[in-house]
Amino acid sequence: MKRMIVGFALVLLCVPALFAQMPDAQKPAMMPDCAAMMQDHEAMQKHMAEMDSKLQGLVDDMNKAKGSAKIDKTAAVINELVAQRSMMAKQMMDMQPKMMEHMMEHMKSGAMKGMADSMSTCPMMKSEKAPVPPAAEHQR
Repeated sequence: MKRMIVGFALVLLCVPALFAQMPDAQKPAMMPDCAAMMQDHEAMQKHMAEMDSKLQGLVDDMNKAKGSAKIDKTAAVINELVAQRSMMAKQMMDMQPKMMEHMMEHMKSGAMKGMADSMSTCPMMKSEKAPVPPAAEHQR
């Protein structure tokens, strides 16, 4: 389950950056849901940057503190980390059904010409990485 969540997070964080680097002439036409997912992704990135900034402020305060104040500042950092992690895990779990539904829509729309063609038009599913060959023990 954790691997699946991490996988979704990586897709949501990395793939749009690759799509943004493509020249406009090469970008495929987006389905309406794709544009909405891209907006959600951008909002998530902005929120994560805000959380990082807040955490960095707490860490800076902790590093400057001396004596018993350092213990209080350290506790504040730990509490913020736990709160952020819990919130992000909940958001990923909430997002998973939307991502699966989105992928299913691509599969349905591409049923006649093949799933690969349908998925290739979605910037959230686009990847410029070369496929990883199977391990030797998995080859026949």
